Amino acid sequence: MQSATVARFYSHGQPEEVLKLETEKLPDKLQTNEVLVKMVAAPINPADLNMVEGTYGSLSGVKPTFPVVGGNEGVGIVVEAGSGVKNLKINDRVIPNKSGLGTWRTHGVFKSEELRTVPNDIPVEYAATVSVNPATAYRLLNDFAKLKEGDVIIQNGANSMVGLSVIQLAKARNIKTINIIRNRPGGETVERLKGLGGYIVVTDEYMQGSAMKFKKLISDLPKPKLALNCVGGETATEMSRYLDNNGVLVTYGGMSRKPVTIPTRLFIFNDIQLRGFWMTRWYQESSEADKATMLNDLYKHIRQNNLKMWMETWDFNVFKEALVRSKVPYRERKVILKME
Repeated sequence: MQSATVARFYSHGQPEEVLKLETEKLPDKLQTNEVLVKMVAAPINPADLNMVEGTYGSLSGVKPTFPVVGGNEGVGIVVEAGSGVKNLKINDRVIPNKSGLGTWRTHGVFKSEELRTVPNDIPVEYAATVSVNPATAYRLLNDFAKLKEGDVIIQNGANSMVGLSVIQLAKARNIKTINIIRNRPGGETVERLKGLGGYIVVTDEYMQGSAMKFKKLISDLPKPKLALNCVGGETATEMSRYLDNNGVLVTYGGMSRKPVTIPTRLFIFNDIQLRGFWMTRWYQESSEADKATMLNDLYKHIRQNNLKMWMETWDFNVFKEALVRSKVPYRERKVILKME
């Protein structure tokens, strides 16, 4: 069997320092439940980098079994299957069915149950990225509030891949979004979000520094039933002030690395709820049927052009340059590694 090129790290640290491209010899023979996959594309997600740093999820404070191949998401093609594999066949396009498989590689051997098929009519870059950011947006809109046509939600980090997906999936359901973004040069981001269906788009500086103007701006809308927080700090606090009675603020990220602080009166008099969400745990605890339903709905939105994602592709053989690019501030597109 052939060898593979992999992006591997032997200890936690800054990704550009500890990740190395190396050659890995693949097994000479597959086990009965294994498949050989030729990887086609894989994104560089912020969570991937946090896992390399040792600051993310279950890896925080826990030493994994090194060395580790980076990457949690991607799409590949089955090129060989063990004699006992029933759920996959040669030439199937597949994506991970769990986190931590190590997708930053040209080839990999996986257990067949660790993968699931993806339809051939879904563009490669979309197939590589559908199971984390769009899936997170889908769950945020479906699991925390009973939203109906005409309802309103508010979110920060609205220009992130999750935020863009929230805007589009909400628009498909006729749900209005109030979108908060960081102040940045130029007005292209605001126009893009509005073009995708963002009903209101303002900066965090405007929301916090021009409270009366912001209240007037949203005064003709019903109060939001749901607030989505991936930033933390003051923007999360401010969003909570605008929630309707019994509203829910869901935290799924903490890009500012600042705590979420909520005024006591909002709990007592408005009966708001604070919740957390981690996509990895949802995959661990959910049935295969629920996973399939979600992904099939997302595929439908992609086919109907209701869900667009902004990406830029980089060859895997310039991995370090792609890694640096993925950390550039105010970058508008997700970095996708192309293995072919």
